[in-house]
Amino acid sequence: MPDLEKIQQAHERHRSIFSEVLGGASEKEEELASARNYALNIINLLHGVALLTGKYDSNIPQKLDLVQQQPITKLGANAGLGATENFRLVYEGQIIVARGSAVKGAKSYEIWICEGDPLTESNWRHHITSGCVNRIEMTDLTPGRLYYFRIRAVSSHATGPWSNFISMMAI
Repeated sequence: MPDLEKIQQAHERHRSIFSEVLGGASEKEEELASARNYALNIINLLHGVALLTGKYDSNIPQKLDLVQQQPITKLGANAGLGATENFRLVYEGQIIVARGSAVKGAKSYEIWICEGDPLTESNWRHHITSGCVNRIEMTDLTPGRLYYFRIRAVSSHATGPWSNFISMMAI
């Protein structure tokens, strides 16, 4: 197990050889690679031990400024909804129809539209809510105007993340 002295020695060795290589000692490049790998192995070992012990004492990773990993759990009944995938728009005659893939646990789907800058959240407004995602007709749109559309799944306890937005001109 590496202690502070071993870590400092590995660091100093790497730093010293690195300075020599920078100074033009190209014959030391292999030695530099070896010193770097040794130092990285020590640090990786210490990092792994800190993360493993962090499962039992959360103070260890916090004191070392390591990101504490969240435990992997199965999605429960109160888990958030997933994203609506395969969101697309098509023209059917003069009507824009939205479609997407169903999200497990969703009761309905909200479509919001934007007529201005889609990167400004305040430009978005609710347009329609539908119980099904395989065919949602967009009505009350001004012909010739460009709209941005996005969708998300909704349940009684949660809302899913927004899809990427899609632009389409009403005809």
